[in-house]
Amino acid sequence: MVKKTKKSESGSNGGSDSLDLIANFFILPLHMPALATTAPASSTPAQYKNVLHYLYFKKHESPKEDRRTPKDRTLFVLNVPSDATESHFRDLFKPYGRVAAVHFINRVRDTNMTKDEREHQEELEHLEREAALKEAEEKAKKNKKGGKKQQPQLEAHSLTRTILGSGSQAFVVFLEEQELTKVLGMKKKSRTWLNEASNNDEVKLSSLGLTRWMQEYHRKRPEASELQAKVDEYMEKFERSEYETQQAALARLNTMDDDGFTLVTRTGNKGYNTDGVIKITAAKAEDIENIKPKKKKELQDFYRFQMREAKRDKLVELRRKFEEDKVRIEALKDNRRFKPY
Repeated sequence: MVKKTKKSESGSNGGSDSLDLIANFFILPLHMPALATTAPASSTPAQYKNVLHYLYFKKHESPKEDRRTPKDRTLFVLNVPSDATESHFRDLFKPYGRVAAVHFINRVRDTNMTKDEREHQEELEHLEREAALKEAEEKAKKNKKGGKKQQPQLEAHSLTRTILGSGSQAFVVFLEEQELTKVLGMKKKSRTWLNEASNNDEVKLSSLGLTRWMQEYHRKRPEASELQAKVDEYMEKFERSEYETQQAALARLNTMDDDGFTLVTRTGNKGYNTDGVIKITAAKAEDIENIKPKKKKELQDFYRFQMREAKRDKLVELRRKFEEDKVRIEALKDNRRFKPY
């Protein structure tokens, strides 16, 4: 159990209106928004209407220098609410300073990740949020130039809003050191955690719970007319690309190089080449099979007894031919006209 210091009893800096201290952490009480229920407001339990949540924060101190969390401009926050986003901290500390970045440490996610993997994922999430915010700003400028009424923009990670685990932490980085000093000197007053139904024109948080999943469901299943418009746009781009590719291929036909040779370019189906005038088609496999008769492949003299029988038959054939040659020679001698002996 952590005991309160003397400052926590009388208030920091000796004033009763200053935030209390516990173990060098400032205690910031926040009124959480009431839960949205289907029951009438009169029947909603009192414990759901005005819930206090306590944030604990102090100036970030670390023996190692980190460019993402400079010690002179970073606030270390404990007991971060599970629905916390950058917009919550920007709205909370807006009267005291400008928040440059917020780095969350999700205790639930960190159990299965190394430090390098966590930092890499947080960096990717931060870059994605910056890209989404930049895109939203560009759309807002276009709408402003076109005379369209600018609608409140959802958060950059509206549809992928991360629910933090219990006991999560955060590093809140301010633009200037003086702004961090102002935050550390905050006074006691009633403060409310930013609600998704807030009337803040600068930021509109995405919904949570059933409303969030309903929005996600409708986003993934657009209307038939909207889907048809996207398909038509895609097919139009595809056909335009195919036409440009075909025209570029036709432009290369009958083109002579510096040596006076014309490049034969493959166009159309397989086995079809042309120089723009003469077409050369490759012979089909079935035509080649019809031209050349199929040779029946048989294994000859595969076994030893077959080899022995082949040698025996060859010797018998040689002896037969030898005897026939002897008879033919004797017949030639008998038929000679000139007989010297």
